[in-house]
Amino acid sequence: MENYIQFQLLVNSGIKVTKMLKSKNLLGVAIICLCLNNANTVFGKDVGVVLSKITGSNQAAVPQKKNAVANFKQGTNLYKKGDLKGAEAAFRKAIEQEPNFAQAYIALANTLNDQGKPQQAIAQYNKAISFDPKDSGAYLNLGLTLAKLNQLEAAIAQYKKALSLDPNYADAHYNLGNALYAQGKPAEAVAEYTATIRLDPKNPAGYNALGNTLYAQGNLEEAIAQYKQAISFDANYVDAHYNLASAFYAQGKLTEAIADYTEAIRLDPKHAQAHTGLANAMDDQGKSEEAIAHYKKAISLVPNDALTYYNLGITLGREQQLKEAIVNLKKAKELFQAEENKEMVEQVDQLIQKINTRTN
Repeated sequence: MENYIQFQLLVNSGIKVTKMLKSKNLLGVAIICLCLNNANTVFGKDVGVVLSKITGSNQAAVPQKKNAVANFKQGTNLYKKGDLKGAEAAFRKAIEQEPNFAQAYIALANTLNDQGKPQQAIAQYNKAISFDPKDSGAYLNLGLTLAKLNQLEAAIAQYKKALSLDPNYADAHYNLGNALYAQGKPAEAVAEYTATIRLDPKNPAGYNALGNTLYAQGNLEEAIAQYKQAISFDANYVDAHYNLASAFYAQGKLTEAIADYTEAIRLDPKHAQAHTGLANAMDDQGKSEEAIAHYKKAISLVPNDALTYYNLGITLGREQQLKEAIVNLKKAKELFQAEENKEMVEQVDQLIQKINTRTN
């Protein structure tokens, strides 16, 4: 009991001891990651649909040779099976047989992109555009690739080109919203997500993204409504459950937050942020042992998250496990130093010093 009191004295000494992973910053990070790292997965990038669009494209880009079409279809099937090398070879063969086959250049670019070759992909998208400058999909995919390279202004320009050709292109509105959000333009992002929902009202991604933007603006009730709408269209939407839980947590509704964090973990046991969020909520309910277990699980999944070590150290300290608390706080300090977060380095230093002073 004495050690517990000593640790509480640290809390009362003016040092701010908080659970840092409770803020809107998590959602900001989540949506930026959606934009920059894996934007294609939400609305889908399917090389198999492009042949159906050829009739609406520049007729000069329409393949005339049956062998080129056959190789294109073979590449599409291989792509769907995950055979990226085989798909690449098939698309290259289609291009060799039909050098102005714009859709084959797009498909080849998508395949290169998925192999981690963005610069080569960009070259292929540009070739596709040179053969068919009215193909909105080429501009969208080029924008996605530029966004993954954090070239947001260039990406936005491509999304806008796609929309100038097809104002009802829901994917382009969605990804433009992501890029604008990443630039710190939430009002403009809201407009794009709203357009996305209007054009594709049953796709949960638009509601989830709009919820994130509203959350970042402090409109928690409206954000919650959007997350619930996303879940109504896809009950297994992990990120929507996680984001809903975070919004509930921000409102102090711990029971509701725990329920949705738990559901997110059920759907994706490796969702590190959900484990951290659940740990925060459980710790606030006085369930320290459960909280510690979830912090440790989060660390096992993402071993370089400074804030999780920090929160774990705080909770361990409150449970009188001071030696282990110091170990985790020192790890947090090391990671904060790598992030050049001087404020948190100083805060952790003060905590460690006071713990050592009280326990010696």
